Amino acid sequence: MDDFELTLIKEEDSERSFFKKLFIIEGKTPHVTDLALLRGAYKKGSFWTSSAHDFDSYEILYNYSVGALSRGKMFDVACYMRNPGIRPFLIPSSNLYESLLNQKIEILPGLYQVPFLEYPQKVASNSEQFILKEKLDSNELPTTGKMYTFDNTRLEYGNEDVSFEGKEYKEYVEKGQKYIYVDNHIDLEINGSIVLSNGCESRFGDKLFVKVEPVLWWIDEEKKALFATETLLGGIQFQRFNIPYNDDFYNTFMKYYLNNYMKKELVPSMVPSKSEVFDSSPTLQRFVYQKRGLTKK
Repeated sequence: MDDFELTLIKEEDSERSFFKKLFIIEGKTPHVTDLALLRGAYKKGSFWTSSAHDFDSYEILYNYSVGALSRGKMFDVACYMRNPGIRPFLIPSSNLYESLLNQKIEILPGLYQVPFLEYPQKVASNSEQFILKEKLDSNELPTTGKMYTFDNTRLEYGNEDVSFEGKEYKEYVEKGQKYIYVDNHIDLEINGSIVLSNGCESRFGDKLFVKVEPVLWWIDEEKKALFATETLLGGIQFQRFNIPYNDDFYNTFMKYYLNNYMKKELVPSMVPSKSEVFDSSPTLQRFVYQKRGLTKK
């Protein structure tokens, strides 16, 4: 799909009125998917920006420091770490942007969302986990042919110099709903156990089914771009170990991952599914509002 670019917001973007208003609304609630948590993102939902940061730290002396955002506040992270998540900033072509505007839904006065593309996000319920595992074990769970690729490097101190170890996860489908079956890859020293949206506690090594769902985006009207409503993935280095970062984002490993993996994997597989219906029908509007915990008047 060549009609959009996938990137990250810059530090100066976070100072614009759109983002200031957005971060105030989001408050202290973590806006992070179960998948991002399972793959090592911080519980608070902090995410990478594309800006080098100038805090007085060891890393900045050697140009290894990148800005990350947590609850609207900037902090610096060594670019070879894997714990800040990816909350993508999508720049569509002019034709695509105009098409998406026809599907926008007003969430709050002057703030709009639109569903576009799809990605694994929330874990399946406990009853679904049991049924899906039984079908998987008996080879009765069909696949769509689509794969998702995440970094399988163990998230622990001392592994910062280990390069990307891509591991593929199959996409399954059951009664029109798509899933992946993914392992909990959290950093025990940083995140410990985590409580997921289905209310269950999960620890390193657990394997869980995660639903593939439409991605919701805030519409940034000033830039004519989209900003994901949640951090979608964790566990990806911004830059390889011992490679300086001088604000040359297009030469980073993060940009490589966005272009070669995430961008392709956001595109829906060709399987009939409720998650592929992107229109402004009342049914879709109800789905979007239920997902955000809001009620449309």
